[in-house]
Amino acid sequence: MSENKLAPLSGLLGIAGVITGLALDNAPHGNPSDAAVVSWFAEHGVGRWFASSAAISLGGIALLVFAAVLGDRAERAGAGRLSTRVLTAAATGWGVCTVLGGALWGAPAYLVKLSDVHPTAALLYLGGPAYAVLVAACAFAAALTAAALTTASWRTGILPRWLTVAGIPASLLMLTNVLMPMLVITLWFVAVSIALTRRTPVAAVPAAEAEYVELPL
Repeated sequence: MSENKLAPLSGLLGIAGVITGLALDNAPHGNPSDAAVVSWFAEHGVGRWFASSAAISLGGIALLVFAAVLGDRAERAGAGRLSTRVLTAAATGWGVCTVLGGALWGAPAYLVKLSDVHPTAALLYLGGPAYAVLVAACAFAAALTAAALTTASWRTGILPRWLTVAGIPASLLMLTNVLMPMLVITLWFVAVSIALTRRTPVAAVPAAEAEYVELPL
């Protein structure tokens, strides 16, 4: 399979990394007691927490690749310069926020393991920022990415028409609440990744045809 077909799957891989990281997490959250936090760290250690953090951050790196793919597709299709730049910037911001969120997610475990900080204090002061970045900042960046991609697709046909239309409510739903963004982000962007692997870049065929010029006899 060519690079043009494989590259869009970076979006799917990015989302899969985030979901895997969150699924691996089994640490105490919310408002656990000091005894519960200390007991958990003593029983489980930090290996699984590190794995969770790494999976989220690797997902963010895949989303950075996806940002480059989206920008390239928009540019090839003839999207406007501003539209392409907004799309690339929003998707890049999403990837950066995800990498940062993954790092913050693992920060309490790093502090406990490497700096001998009390587990409850580490969880109390660093758990909140991780959630804020992954839930709020990432959802906003993903919503802006969806809106910019939908706008570019409406003018150029990068995506199938049904997926372009679905991008309008999807970009709004990504900002609604704590649970809805991840569900909508997953469904819409996985569909985008799969759709882009099945579609030849819009300008690729005309460019190839332009290389062949029939000379008059």
